Amino acid sequence: MSRMINIILTELASDRLKYEEEMEKAINGNNPVSERVETIKSNLEKIVLTDLMVEKWRVLIQSTSDETK
Repeated sequence: MSRMINIILTELASDRLKYEEEMEKAINGNNPVSERVETIKSNLEKIVLTDLMVEKWRVLIQSTSDETK
């Protein structure tokens, strides 16, 4: 089970880094401002959702861990 916990956390961390990279590209890009704004907002939404997923995952894991004790 510990391996699965780490896999999920690693995947979520990887996703977050990808969204941050895309957001940074949009910030520094040359696309029209409206397009960059939409890309930034979209990636920011994904980052926030991923952070919430990590937090929820940790709560679930802690809850599962407490139940098995």
